[in-house]
Amino acid sequence: MSLGLKIALAVVVAAALGAGAAAIFVGTRTFEGTVVPDPFETASHFDESRHRAQALGWTLSLEGGELHTGAQVLRFSLSGGTGSPLEGAVARVKLSRPGTAWEDRAVAARPDGPGRFAADVSFPERGIWDLEIRARRGPDELAFERRVDVAR
Repeated sequence: MSLGLKIALAVVVAAALGAGAAAIFVGTRTFEGTVVPDPFETASHFDESRHRAQALGWTLSLEGGELHTGAQVLRFSLSGGTGSPLEGAVARVKLSRPGTAWEDRAVAARPDGPGRFAADVSFPERGIWDLEIRARRGPDELAFERRVDVAR
């Protein structure tokens, strides 16, 4: 094997090892640990929430057009079991990215008419986001979860 071929092979091997080391370094710097502390408990709460939603008969409708990056007003309406506006409720909106807690944020929603709400939100990046809209009226509370695609 010639000296030039040995040097080229050594450079390729060094580059591959360097890329692997860089990937490990970046991976350990960006991993934030457990996203959900107890996945089994979280799953059982999901079932409880679904059954509670069926019992209460509350529904959520997101209003408006396409979501985009930056500040905007998120509008939604809540209806009771008969389809009438869910009056007297208070709502809170939580925004998060799937698989990470770095971008999580929560804001209170303000009343915007019978059963209607508005919340000032801001999406710093485009892509997939999870919305959790938590509504409470009297002793009853329910969380609605929606996955949305935020455009530019």
